[in-house]
Amino acid sequence: MDSRPHVAPFEEARWDLVPGRTVLVAIDLQNDFLHPDGWYASQGIDIAHMRRVIEPVRQLLADARAKNVPVVWTRHGTRGAEDAGPFFRLRPFLRDGGLRQGTWGFGIYDELEPGEDDWYVDKTRLSAFFNSNLEGILRALQAETVLIVGVLTNQCVAATSKDAMFRDFKPIVVEECTGTTLPHLHEPAIEMMRVGWCEVRDLESTLSELRQMAARS
Repeated sequence: MDSRPHVAPFEEARWDLVPGRTVLVAIDLQNDFLHPDGWYASQGIDIAHMRRVIEPVRQLLADARAKNVPVVWTRHGTRGAEDAGPFFRLRPFLRDGGLRQGTWGFGIYDELEPGEDDWYVDKTRLSAFFNSNLEGILRALQAETVLIVGVLTNQCVAATSKDAMFRDFKPIVVEECTGTTLPHLHEPAIEMMRVGWCEVRDLESTLSELRQMAARS
């Protein structure tokens, strides 16, 4: 029998929100995903779990803006099948529309009140870092810790948070601020991120730390 003490194969991340070094990245909070008239809902896809993020994200945005934390919005979309890659074939309901650049559905959901001074990154793949200027923006903003919210938990949020770690940022996913079209995959995706490459925390602890940032700055 092996008498060696059991050692956990991972340690959960815990990173501070550092004043002047923290950026909020909101992944794909677009009309086509979140709006009742958006493409996903119009195709009969249940968007309830994605819509659960709206109010938590609004709260987080308000506190982030109060502490001058920069906000970066990503928007997922393509011209069509030509530039969407093989992944497009796995989403036949997008063949005739949805997530098309320049359309209303491509835009950020209005209730979240995106700002004129915010940053915007357009992407065509799951990771917001792939063939985009996101890394350049984060470097210019002197980011160390990156708060990540948005949709879909098990796809673009997971892919972007992993790529953030690959680039030596410290990603923090706020659980209540993420959602997906397949709710049964939400918790496994959250656990995968937590034990793999980023911190996962709840909204209340995130807001609490944000509200204390003024005293430290």
